[in-house]
Amino acid sequence: MSHLGGSIKRIATKGPSSLCRRTLATEVSIPSTIATPPTGPQLSTSIILNRSPLLTPKPSSFASSYNAYQYKLSRALSTPFPQHFYFKKGSTLQQRFHNEEIDRDHKSFGAGFGKGARLRLPPENYDKPLPRESEADKIGDVQSLDRSGERNLYLVVKTKQGIWKLPQAVAASGDALHVAARKQLIQQCGEAMDTWIVGRQPVGFYEDEEKIFFFKAHIFAGQVSRDTSSDMEDFAWLTKQEIADRVEEKYWTGIKDMLSDV
Repeated sequence: MSHLGGSIKRIATKGPSSLCRRTLATEVSIPSTIATPPTGPQLSTSIILNRSPLLTPKPSSFASSYNAYQYKLSRALSTPFPQHFYFKKGSTLQQRFHNEEIDRDHKSFGAGFGKGARLRLPPENYDKPLPRESEADKIGDVQSLDRSGERNLYLVVKTKQGIWKLPQAVAASGDALHVAARKQLIQQCGEAMDTWIVGRQPVGFYEDEEKIFFFKAHIFAGQVSRDTSSDMEDFAWLTKQEIADRVEEKYWTGIKDMLSDV
């Protein structure tokens, strides 16, 4: 017991002094001032809002010639249609089909081809297709989604500083990039548009005075609604070539490969 007590006494007398010296030896001095991290370009998101073509493009002269040749060839090799089997003789439908056959022959082989003449029938009111050129094209309305039906259109906005660019805003702290892009589109262009952001990954990046991540989106319905509290002063739906004439040259160089040439 005395040996055990002595050991405990020695540990009790030596331990604290050793512990104290060890603690003092590992103390770290804390500087009075903490250095602030360097500030870099601010992070922004931008939306490439696209209205897809409404019309099929016109064929080229080569494609038109090829299609006309194929039409004549198929017409010459086709078996005559047994119209007397499908139409009652002398009926209005049979006479109408007779006239349409004459028109198809004239289209393929010329006006002097074939026998027989067109029959006189009472005029019918057919629904005519709409013209390829819309009213917005005629009056030059660049804010209409009905213009340039054969082309892709993109939304560009004009800020109060007079700069044309794609819809853009600073990303809020803590938001994912695609969430920030969605918020800034609604904040800047209103809630009257039915849009869809294609994915969560940006399709492009541009850095100048700020870092900008671009997200592709489509519009299905609606239109831009301007808000006085927004930084947007004006907007337009433009083709790729028309955008090049409005935005700054350096900005255009950074975004042109993200837009469709069609």
